[in-house]
Amino acid sequence: MSKRLITIDDLAAFTFAGSPALSIDGLQAVYVVTKTDLNQNGYSSSLYWTDGEHSPKPLTYTYNDTLLEKHHHPIFSSDGTYVYYLSNRTGIDQVWRIPVSGGESEQVTDFKEGTNDFTLCPDGQKLVCQTTKKDKKKSDNPDVTVVTRLRYLQNGKGFVDGTTALHLCSIVDRHQELITNPHCDAELPTFSPDGSQLYFCMGKPQPDQSDYLLDLYVYDFSTRTTKRIYKALGSIKEIQISPDGQTVALAGNDDGECTPENISILLVPAAGGLAKNLTKNKYLSLGNFIGTDVRFDDAHHLIQWAKDGQSLTYLVQDGAISGLKSINLNGEIATVFMRKKKVMTSFSMNNDKIIAILSTPLSTGDLYFLGNGDTIRQASDHNQELFNQLDLNEPTPFTYDGADNWKIDGWVLMPPKAARTAKKVPVVLEIHGGPAAAYGESFNHEFQCLAAQGYAVVYTNPRGSRGYGAEFCAGCYGDWGRKDKLDILKGLDYVLANYPECDPDRQFVTGGSYGGFMTNTLVGTTNRFRAAVTQRSICNLYNFYGTSDIGYYFLTRYFNGADLWSDEDTLMQFSPIRYANQVKTPTCIIHSEQDHRCPIEQAEQWYTALRRLGVETRFVRIKGENHELSRSGRPKNRLTRLQEIIDWFQHYNSLALSPNE
Repeated sequence: MSKRLITIDDLAAFTFAGSPALSIDGLQAVYVVTKTDLNQNGYSSSLYWTDGEHSPKPLTYTYNDTLLEKHHHPIFSSDGTYVYYLSNRTGIDQVWRIPVSGGESEQVTDFKEGTNDFTLCPDGQKLVCQTTKKDKKKSDNPDVTVVTRLRYLQNGKGFVDGTTALHLCSIVDRHQELITNPHCDAELPTFSPDGSQLYFCMGKPQPDQSDYLLDLYVYDFSTRTTKRIYKALGSIKEIQISPDGQTVALAGNDDGECTPENISILLVPAAGGLAKNLTKNKYLSLGNFIGTDVRFDDAHHLIQWAKDGQSLTYLVQDGAISGLKSINLNGEIATVFMRKKKVMTSFSMNNDKIIAILSTPLSTGDLYFLGNGDTIRQASDHNQELFNQLDLNEPTPFTYDGADNWKIDGWVLMPPKAARTAKKVPVVLEIHGGPAAAYGESFNHEFQCLAAQGYAVVYTNPRGSRGYGAEFCAGCYGDWGRKDKLDILKGLDYVLANYPECDPDRQFVTGGSYGGFMTNTLVGTTNRFRAAVTQRSICNLYNFYGTSDIGYYFLTRYFNGADLWSDEDTLMQFSPIRYANQVKTPTCIIHSEQDHRCPIEQAEQWYTALRRLGVETRFVRIKGENHELSRSGRPKNRLTRLQEIIDWFQHYNSLALSPNE
């Protein structure tokens, strides 16, 4: 069968696997399958079941033509007869359950505010749900919003107008009971192995005056009492209780909310006490930070205890790949699963058996059963028929010397032969956000689309990226747009020097978020690029401090305690807006109007400055989208975004061609 070049529209044809859950005996798996619905301009998801021996089959179905149904967050009952999950089929997320043998789903909860998260008790008789308790209205005028919180905005949600609370729910009689302080945010509910206690994280009643860290608490069902057992020194991402119930393992850190330090495994006595950082002196952080635009996968677990309680298995990124390692209580580490050109995005473990979602440079991710001796068995293959049609190249990795001779990872994706229309190939430099994110051995639809249009795509992991240790991640603290910029440009120069088919006269650049900041920085400090596309970008750090949903505490840490009233010049000297009068590069600005992470006022400032200075500039504003447009925005808006990027580069690429090319 002849193959064709990938297109923008192929984004809507992919099926996405994620959020795997393993039964208690480790013999059955359920995972979430997400598909694009162009008619409703969104995504629907359902649950699929497999035992690893038979092809996955749907466990739930979506029937509604007027509602984008989403079935997600599956959990097996302890006896393996039911799968509990969240579904919005009534218009708002509630807990439902369905027999593993098949049949009709049954609604379990009916919270007015819906359910954000839940956990199931080992006895199968009750569950604990996280809901949002709305604040009392501060004005009777529906046109008026009165703000009294310091953190009153959240990207993707808008105004914060309530606190999260935990409710105990009886599955038998549907009785509901509030068990946490309604004035404090509570999350991450986790039952003890015998179901007698609930561990969870809870914040302070007035976090504006203290801090926003959530401490670890335990609720005893017999005495109906709550006790704080660990005062957090940093963020907590997950709670796992040892099989004997004596130790609480936390995935988190002990270095504040925003930190270059690794996400570690912290061990806390179940009765309370000091935390032992089990991975404090280890090189890598828990988690997977490798970005892509073809993933719908909620990694529900970062850590899980072994059956004997003597070790923990954890998800970890090592440079361009991610997988599983284990650590025993003495701090000795072993590799469970880590392979070249494999990125693990989530896993589930029970009875010492493991399932995981694995992606590669030429796959969006599928479900695998992992066996002893690093063996794997692929259970799903959702996109193979589509990939068989596509003429794709695999990115070529390389390592080079960045600033200070730091070793930096990079990749170049060359266009397929069918896409090459000239002797020389134009080059697009892509820059990731974060900056504590990364590129890696994942399939990226945007990069492949650019390659299909005849571009070589170059991307790197400069200092500040995750996956290379805490020192590397801290490398850009207090130094945005300086040595990290050199790391990036040296990667581009490496490709131009080692791939003679790449045209140094036709260089283009794009990036989003911090990558947008860096794009703005580059065009303000060099004229080497024919055109630029800056996305969800930052141009003025001083303004970002007070308008972003994370601005003040994010920048305070990244710029060594900088504040508006004492460090204005520090923040401005790193701000691209200060160098706008040096920009000559034609620039397309793409920004979502509901972006609260990098507010659209940043794009407005950059557009006004460039247009006023006579730079060829195009401003693409996208309604109803937030900071996650490129990853999970409405499909038609994502397709438009990609078309805008390609059209902008194509226009200036054609202008750049000489008569002999």
